[in-house]
Amino acid sequence: MKKLRNFIKSVIKPLRKILTYLIVEPSVLNSHIAKQVWHETNAFRWAAAYAVKNQIEGDYLEFGVWKGNGFIEAYRQITQYSKRFYEVGVKSTGHKNIFKDMRFHAFDSFEGLPETKNVSNPIQYFAGNYSASEEIFWDRISKAGLDTSRVTTTKGWFENSLNDETAERLHLQKIAIVYVDCDVYESTVDVLNFIQPFLSTGSVLIFDDWFRNKGISTEGVQGAVLDWLEKNQNISLQHYYNCDTRTALFIVKIDGIEKNVKIDCV
Repeated sequence: MKKLRNFIKSVIKPLRKILTYLIVEPSVLNSHIAKQVWHETNAFRWAAAYAVKNQIEGDYLEFGVWKGNGFIEAYRQITQYSKRFYEVGVKSTGHKNIFKDMRFHAFDSFEGLPETKNVSNPIQYFAGNYSASEEIFWDRISKAGLDTSRVTTTKGWFENSLNDETAERLHLQKIAIVYVDCDVYESTVDVLNFIQPFLSTGSVLIFDDWFRNKGISTEGVQGAVLDWLEKNQNISLQHYYNCDTRTALFIVKIDGIEKNVKIDCV
């Protein structure tokens, strides 16, 4: 009986100390809570998990990379998910990791946002905001340990840089995941027109600024997407997931699989 009491004390004593510490100094939990919230609302995690598990072939393209934080996270999530999937999930099948040599393409003016006439834009969407040099981007991704031989950058305003010559230079064939973080209507139109020939059923589109412009769906990113879908009746989008306060993920469907549905919410 004595041994049992001693055992119970040995278990309760450290727990009591931990609980007391948390009550007195609850801020110690902040970093853990923040980490969990980021894990659950991480758009790149959801996109990577879907693309890997569904074997969506192609490159990763990001439009509006700023200092490279999102780009780094996308690279890490795709790398981690594919490694775990092939080394654990389907190890016995002997299939090659199709994401091992995936290419990552960064597009940005590296001069911040362009001029825009849209009056419903948030006040932070002014010309020149979110400016960071191409050198800063390369320095960030290099220090983060990315395989830079798999990374390309295309510098310039999208209306000038997103063209057939660029697609040919990058040897674009298929796109698995696209992250659109260019904020405004005009830039989003340029991006959608550029990526269209390389999309296939299953490609993932991440729109960072989907929930903006006061909910006016004819303006901003939503407006650009809806206009693009109207002009391309063979393309529809299936809503996949919402992250944080502004980001939405969609899965592309080509050739009018569901002809009367342009944005299919699950």
